[in-house]
Amino acid sequence: MSELPWVEKYRPKSLREIVGQPKAISLITRWAQSWERGRPAKAAALFYGPAGTGKSAAAAALASDFGWDLIEMNASDQRNLAEVKRVAGTAASTGTLFGGTAAKRLIVLDEADSIYGTADRGGYSAIKEIIAETHNPLVLIANDKDAIPWEIKAACLMVEFGRIGEEVILKELARILHLEKIDFEELALKVIAETARGDLRSAITDLQTLTTGKKRLTIKDVVLYRRDQEIDIESFLAKLLEATSADEARKLLWSLDLPPEDALAWISENIPLVVDGVESRAKVYEAISRADIFLGRAKRGQAYGMWSYAGDLMSAGVSLSRGEELKPVKAKLPSHIWRYSRTRADRAVRDSLTRKIAAHCHTSSRTARRDILPYLRIIFKNDRKTAEAIVTALELTEPELGFLR
Repeated sequence: MSELPWVEKYRPKSLREIVGQPKAISLITRWAQSWERGRPAKAAALFYGPAGTGKSAAAAALASDFGWDLIEMNASDQRNLAEVKRVAGTAASTGTLFGGTAAKRLIVLDEADSIYGTADRGGYSAIKEIIAETHNPLVLIANDKDAIPWEIKAACLMVEFGRIGEEVILKELARILHLEKIDFEELALKVIAETARGDLRSAITDLQTLTTGKKRLTIKDVVLYRRDQEIDIESFLAKLLEATSADEARKLLWSLDLPPEDALAWISENIPLVVDGVESRAKVYEAISRADIFLGRAKRGQAYGMWSYAGDLMSAGVSLSRGEELKPVKAKLPSHIWRYSRTRADRAVRDSLTRKIAAHCHTSSRTARRDILPYLRIIFKNDRKTAEAIVTALELTEPELGFLR
């Protein structure tokens, strides 16, 4: 669809417009007011909770309400120690261009529970230093607060965003349809609100999809939409190869209830095997590779307009490039998913062991897996006496003991 996504069009401009989170908004407002009087005891706030509950919207609205410059980073930024300190650290220790050092900047670090990785070692250390030194408010946003190191959480005001109630979602959907001058059946909105499971952003996206080109939304529209969403992956791949227009291919992709990256993985693993002509296969691979580029750009820079380009390429681009020479091939699981499933048993044992270590050492599972587990393997290889003591202390099972050995 060419018009502005409704999640952006109706994004709250003020904290007063955030729905379903009165306690969180009250906490945020008091915290921001304390910054107006000077540096508070908690210089940073951690907004946490499920997707679609208003965390990012609240951060942007907060900056707008208090007239603060907004500086955002996300999990796809290069978050090693030097980069975090360069971008967020500089912003935290200086004022604004026109307001000078008296003016405030709100630094928002989104997806803070996804910081740690092989390329990002030291990222949390940098954040800890920035929280200690900042002269400007800092907001961390996360879905999973348990993935954040305890010392970071201890330094933050903890602000929980719970799942939004169905009645609140229903009221917001009705408000949007009134503004869009679209009639609706109450039952249709109730089904959308129920299906969203507390995710307002998802509900608004579904609402826009269902009402595109319509002046009235009925329960029949919603039932057909939900049924279409249940298309299985093998049917999707088969129908994609039979599509005769770009619009038909796009609608097939929309009906597939998979994240874009997973859908592309299935397409790239299977469609080229079906396409028999060399030239057609080359065109299919070209569409797939370009879709992958646009998905990467969308994730790195939160340039959500890139999603539509990626979707067009992986659906219409692939379908209309397939040519006439096709051969029957049974759909197979993408290789990275297959490898993941093969190691599921090992990962279950590792996670069980990690939880025991974390509880015994009073640390997070992530820290236990990253910082302690590798050393235990060394101990079990070289120090039998200490290993026996660990087995007793952690009450290890045979599979867990085997994993360490």
